[in-house]
Amino acid sequence: MKKLLSLIVLTCSFLNAQTHIIPEGFTGFSVSFKHDQNVDFFGEGKFLRDSYGNGLGIGYIYDGTFGIDLEYGYSFFDRKDAYSFLPADSELPEPSEDEYFNFVENFRSENAGIGDKGFSFGLTYYLNESQTLFDQALPVNLSLGFRYGSSNYSSNALNYLDQDFYGKFYSLEFGVYKEIETSASFYMIPRIKLNITNEKNIHDSLTEDNDTESFSLSSNYFEIALPFILNNTSVGQPFVEPSIANKYGTTHLGLKFGFLF
Repeated sequence: MKKLLSLIVLTCSFLNAQTHIIPEGFTGFSVSFKHDQNVDFFGEGKFLRDSYGNGLGIGYIYDGTFGIDLEYGYSFFDRKDAYSFLPADSELPEPSEDEYFNFVENFRSENAGIGDKGFSFGLTYYLNESQTLFDQALPVNLSLGFRYGSSNYSSNALNYLDQDFYGKFYSLEFGVYKEIETSASFYMIPRIKLNITNEKNIHDSLTEDNDTESFSLSSNYFEIALPFILNNTSVGQPFVEPSIANKYGTTHLGLKFGFLF
């Protein structure tokens, strides 16, 4: 009986979390690519915002119990039509978005055109319905994952200020999923996951001393996904997974596809 197993990635700064779909007892590799788009259902701006994330991942799973993976991710944040860089009561002229950068916790929302790229490394333990760890069978499958990674940020303002801005993060992921059999040539496995991320971002101070400063922040989000897993083909077992998540306080619609080998 085939099972869905969730393999994390984060993306926090936020690089995209990679979820690999594998049958129970599967030993082998998984590759996947995911794109998510920031949308605004109730705001006054564009419905499709100029913010998105991409993630390319490869993983290895042993006996459907333990997974290890590596991901490269790239995100872009540009959520507003106009940005403010001075207090409202300031008498100074407002600097342009290409000349100033808000080094604040919600910097992804308060600055224009921020690129975020980096690598992350993940480990996942899977507990499926037929597990023998407990006396009773589980009604659903569970997953527990840990991820560590780094990010480098870029923008026109950071180039203008000659600033290095980078960060490190770690995250925990808890997943719940359940297989739904169909009479067609595919099956579905709805899943819900909670991602808890802590990050530390570092930059050179803009003072004359040019000291290094840092700030830490935490972010949590839920993701709901409905993978469609096709039967085996001559090139492996393909899958497609639409998803919706609330990252950094905004809605993201995602689409992932990949193969098992």
